[in-house]
Order: sequence, then C-alpha cells, then structure tokens
Amino acid sequence: MARPLKIVLLVFGGLLALIIAALVAAVLMFNPNDYRQQIAAAVQKQTGRSLQLGEIGMKIFPWLNVSIRDARLGNAPGFGEQPFAEVKEVSVGVELLPLLRDRKVKASTVTLDGLHVNLARNAQGLSNWQDLLDRQKQEAEAEKPEENPEGGKTPTQIDIAGIKIRDAALVYDDQQAGKHYEVQKLKLDTGALDLKKPFDLDFAATLISRAPEAQVDVRLSGRMDGDFATQKLSSQNFKLTVKGKAAGYELDTQLGAQLAADLAGKIFNLQNLKLSLEAANPSLPGGKQTVQLRGDLAYNVPAGALRFAKAELQAGGLTLQTDLTGKNLSGEEPMLYGPVKIAPFSPRQLLESFGMKLQTTDEKALGTASLSANYVGSFKTASLRDLNLTLDQSKASGHLDITDFKTLALGFALNVDGIDADRYLPPKVEKPEVKNAPVDSATAKAARDATPLPTALLDKLNAEGTAQLGKLTIHKLKLSNIRLQLAGRGGNTKQQSISANLYGGSVKLNQRYTPGATPGFAWSGNLDGFQAAPFLLDLTGKDYVSGTAALSMDLSGRGKTLGAVRATLNGKLAAEARNGAVKGFNLGQILRKADAMLSGNMNYQEPATAPETDFSTISVSGSVNNGVLSSNDLNAASPLFRVGGEGSVDLARETIDYTVKPTVVNTATGQSGKALENLNGVMVPIRLTGNLFKPKYKIDVKQAVRQKATEKVREQIKEKREELKQKLGDQLNKFLFGKPKPQPGAPAESAPAPAAPESAPSQSPPTP
Repeated sequence: MARPLKIVLLVFGGLLALIIAALVAAVLMFNPNDYRQQIAAAVQKQTGRSLQLGEIGMKIFPWLNVSIRDARLGNAPGFGEQPFAEVKEVSVGVELLPLLRDRKVKASTVTLDGLHVNLARNAQGLSNWQDLLDRQKQEAEAEKPEENPEGGKTPTQIDIAGIKIRDAALVYDDQQAGKHYEVQKLKLDTGALDLKKPFDLDFAATLISRAPEAQVDVRLSGRMDGDFATQKLSSQNFKLTVKGKAAGYELDTQLGAQLAADLAGKIFNLQNLKLSLEAANPSLPGGKQTVQLRGDLAYNVPAGALRFAKAELQAGGLTLQTDLTGKNLSGEEPMLYGPVKIAPFSPRQLLESFGMKLQTTDEKALGTASLSANYVGSFKTASLRDLNLTLDQSKASGHLDITDFKTLALGFALNVDGIDADRYLPPKVEKPEVKNAPVDSATAKAARDATPLPTALLDKLNAEGTAQLGKLTIHKLKLSNIRLQLAGRGGNTKQQSISANLYGGSVKLNQRYTPGATPGFAWSGNLDGFQAAPFLLDLTGKDYVSGTAALSMDLSGRGKTLGAVRATLNGKLAAEARNGAVKGFNLGQILRKADAMLSGNMNYQEPATAPETDFSTISVSGSVNNGVLSSNDLNAASPLFRVGGEGSVDLARETIDYTVKPTVVNTATGQSGKALENLNGVMVPIRLTGNLFKPKYKIDVKQAVRQKATEKVREQIKEKREELKQKLGDQLNKFLFGKPKPQPGAPAESAPAPAAPESAPSQSPPTP
C-alpha cells in the first residue's frame, strides 16, 4: 500500500507543480488590461449598460489577487448621465494551494473603497434597476441548472481575513413618492471570517433623509460568533448607537444586548437588552427627556410568538414594569397579554417636569399615584383588566378598553370609592366688589352668548361605559352613590346620564347630543326631595330658597354657542318646594308699604330686617318656546298669603316680565311687621321687570286701590240693603199689628201692672 500511495502522491505533486508553473507563465504572458474592451462589451451584452474600467491588477502565486480601479456602470435610459454604480477600488485574494488541495477558501481581506450606488424612481414609477432584474429573470428561465458530476467539489471551509469597506454610499431618490434617502460615509471592518469562529464587527454610516428632514450617525460594534453551516449567530458586547438630528430633535440612542439568533429558523433572542434614548428640543420639558428600556426579548417569527420578560420602561419619572407574551403575531388574530404595573409616582412632579405648572386648591393634590392591571390586546385593540388605580386617597377598580386604535373607541366600567374634585380645581379668585356697578352690560351678555359649547369634543367622543362613585365633592356640591353612563359611537347620537343622591334627595339627569352642521342638545331629568338651602348654598354661595324642593325638566335646543341654544330652547319646566322661605325680598313688608300708600302715608318705613318670605308650599311650571319661558300657574301659600302669578322670562335676552299676585288671608301680625287689616282679602300685584339676574319690582297700587274701593262700595251697598230691609219690615209690622216690629236686641215693651187686692182692716196685737 505504501508504494502505490507514494506513486499517487508523486503524481499529484507533479501535476500541482505543472499547474503552478502554468499559472506563473500565464501571469508573465497575460495582461488583463488588454481585455478591458472585451469585458465591457460582455457586460453591455448581459446588462444593456455601459461599463468603464480603469487599471486591472492580477497576481497568481501564492495568492490569486485581483484588483480593479475606477469602475463605472452606466445608468438605465432616461435617468441621466450619473452612473448607476461606481467604485474607486476593489481587491480580493485567494490562496491557491489550500483551494486546490483541500477545497478550502482562504481569502485575504476583501477591500472595497469608494463604492457609490444610485437608485432612482421617476415620476411615472419606473426604476433604474428594474431592467437588470428583468434580464436576470429571463436568463434564469433560459438556463438549466448544470449537474455536478463530481459532487462534493464545493469548498468545505471559508476563511476570509476580513472585510474592509471605506467611503461607500447609497442614494435612493423617489420622485413619484417625493422621498429621498442617503447612506453616506459607510464604513465596515471585520476581523477574520471563519465559518465556525467568532469575528469582530465595526460598522458606521451617516443616514440622511430629506422628507422628513433627518441626519443621524449610526455605529454598530461587537464580537459576532456565527456558524454559517447551521446559520446560528450570537454576539458579545453588541452595541448600537444613533446620534444626530431628526424632525427637529437632537437624538442620542444607545442599544446594548447579547444577541442569539437562529437565522434558518428565524428565531431571535436579545438578552440583557438595554435601550437608552435621549431627545433634546426646546419644546420638550427642560429641553431634554430620556427614555430607558430593559428586559429580555425573544421572538419566534414562524410561530409569531414573542416574550418580553422582566421588561422595564422608564420615562419622565414613570417606571412601567411588565412581562409581556405574544401569540399568533403573524396570523389573523394576534394577541399580546401580561401584567402591567406603574410604580408609585408623583403626577404633580411628572406634569411639572413637562412644563405644566399646576395650581390646585390643595397644594398636596396629585401627590402620588400608582396602577396595576392585566393587559390584553392586539395591534388594533388594548384592554386593561383587573385595573387598580390609586390617586392620592382615592381608589378605582374595573376595566378600560380601547376597542379600536384608529378611531380611539373607548369602553370602560370603573368603580371609585370617592373623590374630592375641589382639591384638584384651581383656587378660587375673589373678585373685588364694585359699588354701584352696572347690573349688566351688552358686552358681558354678548360674551356669554358667544361662549362656545364643546361640540368638537363631543363629535370626537367615541366611548361607551359606566362609572360609579361612592362619594363626590365638586364645586362644594356633595353627592353620593353616583352612576355615570356614556353611550355613543363615532358620528352617531351620543347620550350621557347621571344619577346620584344629594342633600337628602336624588337626581336623575339625561343629555342627548346629535352631531351635525347645527348640533342638537336635549336635557331631561328631575331632582326630587332634596334640601334646597344647603344645595344652593354649596352651589352658588347663597341660599335663595329653603325647604324641601323638587325640579323636573324636558328641554331641547340647537346650536354651537350658548346664545344659539338659548334662543332655540323649547320644552317644559316645573318646580315645587315645601315648608321653606324665599330669600331676597319680604312680601309682608312690601304689602305693608302698599297698605301705607293706600292710607296716604307715602313715607312709610320699617326697621331693616333680613328680607325673607316664608311659605308652606310653592309650585310653578311653564313652557319654553324659542327661548321664552311662559308661566301662569305660580301657586304659593303661607299662613299670611296666597300667591299666584303669571308672565314670561326671555332666556335669550336675559329679561323678565312677571307679575306676582299676593293676597292677604290672615291679618295677624307676622314676619316682624304690623297687622294688615286694611289689606285683608285684597290682591296687591307686584310686577318684576328688567334684568333676569337683578330684576326691578313695582307695586301696582292703583289696582289695589280699585279693588279696595270696590270692596268698600260693596260693604256700603250691603249696609244700605240691610237698612232698607229693616225699614220695610217696620212698616209692614205696624200695618199688620198696629205697632212697629221690635228691633232686634231692643227690650220688650212692659205690660201694665195688675191692680192690688183690697186689704182687711188691721188688728193691733193685744197689749201685754
């Protein structure tokens, strides 16, 4: 065996020597620059493009080295004189003996210097590379794959000393889409590339965009470990940095991770992922903000499976933690789910870091907040289930859904234990009181009329859900057992309703909003059995009316401003109160003044007292037609009065024309005044006119005088009738009985006394 093997080796060695000798002779006898025209013609034939070549260098032994300088490939017809691609120099070398003996590719460093590629698409959508793709496709269809009868001749190992790219550039200009992108100053350095050995990677480039305007420097470095046979890739010290300017923001981004990838199976893992993004812009709070992301990310592309474990996002003082899982992300029903938690933070500090200076009644409000929930969503929807939210002393639970990211359709069901909203409102600014200030002005009224209603917000509102609050304080009003319900999607009619307990009673209110060029509003509801005085005191600061009250309404109007809606208001109103008082005027004093005026005392005065009119019941209702409230059924009763009334209130013009008609039914002294004997049974009209908020009143004394005079005439007629009746009776009695009829109450006429009987003579008693 030894001898035949030795012979074979000698023969092989001889053949190798002959090949080397032939190659050396070829180099000595062959000059590749003599064939530049033939090469250019072949390229023209294959691609339809012109090719210009500079100097071609070649060495054969012990390395087969080839280099080309100043090569230019022409552009497609219609895309100008600019070359499609050009390169200053490209060179590569392969060691011959390992290739011939062991089928091992051992290459020198591949050098590419000054490669520039220009890709373009014209306004009609035609690209300058489509012709190359079409020719390649035609050739692939025409050629049949050649069989390799000497199977196994493929190189078994590739060993490249490295890749070095300098000053490369890629330009893409799309005139049809109006886009322009560039990769400039591209640089790439690698260590030795072996199919089964780690290698170093250092990549850098400048990325440029004109629309949107951006220019950033990108650098990628790390030690890569790849097995090209199994297409497995991993990295150590993997680091990506992006610095530059985009959309007016100065950016500084750093990404670090340990990469493990199965390129064949399309499975990627980023362990110990650390992403830091710093953005600077005058519009940002403090001029600069930083976002940091950490975690372990794994993604299986074929299975559409994702896992983002131990994920933590920090931004603006917020820390969000999650453990997110994704399923079927490449399918028709993708899903993302996992727990989400926002660690306790200060909303006040967060908002102030964004340049929002808060002014709240309570300086400690918005001091702390936190959130926990289970996230379930897709690329179109999101839901927070088992939601628990804490804001200061308030706690909320329930769920919140975004059923459509595109339209921001919301769904919710929340339960809140209680909240004092007044703590979060701006502090009330006390306006100085101006003496002798005008009641109102046309300018102020015009400003109120021009007040826009939130129609744009209501148009965008796309929410359905309920919220329940145990307790709520807002504008000092105290409510409990509140239930708020919203309904309305997209551009459809939207409805809001609220029910609650307040001040010993209950309230139910409904609002309906109809979008359109002239949007419509409708309100209906009632307040029942609540205490009016504390309610009004908390709401307005003044308790105009006391007692147990009820209110109902059914109103509608149209328009985009307060004035437009008031002018088109239609519907009904009704109110009732029991066992209370109306503050602001004293009906008794007004009537006593009227009494004095009837008596001729025009300077009547009473001691100053708090103006107030007691009542046992009071009710009123009315109808609204085009902003004018008309009512003729005012009915009030008190121990001293009965009050009716009729008139109108112009809500659009803010004026009143109403006549109150009180009648005295009890002349006893009451409400710190004198008796009203002279007005007993007399109705004294009081007319309210002028500004709705500060009306003037006028007592209709003439009508009272006429009514009083009528009463006196009636009394005199009655007296004369009785006197005449008495006289007629006397005459009739005298005619019948010869004497007048006794007057009622007069003593009866005495009869004559009977005669005394005659007495017997008296006998004196005997003398003892």
